[in-house]
Amino acid sequence: MIKSALLVLFLVVAVAVGIGSPGFAAQDNPTTAPESAAMRVGSSDNLSAGPGEFAKPGHHRPTLEAIQKKLGITDDQKKQLKALRAGFKDRTRKTRTDLASLVDEKKTMMLSGKIDQQKLAQIDDQIVKLRSDIVRERLKMSRDRLALLTPEQIGRISDWQAEKGFRSRMHMRHWGRMHGGNRRGGVEG
Repeated sequence: MIKSALLVLFLVVAVAVGIGSPGFAAQDNPTTAPESAAMRVGSSDNLSAGPGEFAKPGHHRPTLEAIQKKLGITDDQKKQLKALRAGFKDRTRKTRTDLASLVDEKKTMMLSGKIDQQKLAQIDDQIVKLRSDIVRERLKMSRDRLALLTPEQIGRISDWQAEKGFRSRMHMRHWGRMHGGNRRGGVEG
């Protein structure tokens, strides 16, 4: 009986810790805020390309260099984009460190088995505040990145996003047909 109770407790803690940590698992991305492709011009996070266009073999995402080449990013723009990223990291360093310590404190409490609900609620509130601070800074950086681009470069990004949306809808229609969805391409719920 005690062994099964400990097993259940371990599973609950593992699930709770697993759910709480994926957003922090990325090196500089303690949030999971959605960003558009236009916001990520200085990073290699998105702008999906066709398999042969400029993605690495076996990957669906292009490299940062490929994106910059396709956009026609100048050396001066590259330096400015790099400076924006460095500024973001500097401005959020303390916040990210505080966030890491709160996540560790929460994990420690969960693993100890001595859960103080009031303290846990305070930690969760602090985590939400810190993550929102980071998201605010990330969005500012994204706006600053867009300000560095020429209208032609922004137009290319818009075209890519529209194309990506079209490919995504086509994929869902195909997936729906293959997996028993309705005729219009959606998946029945």
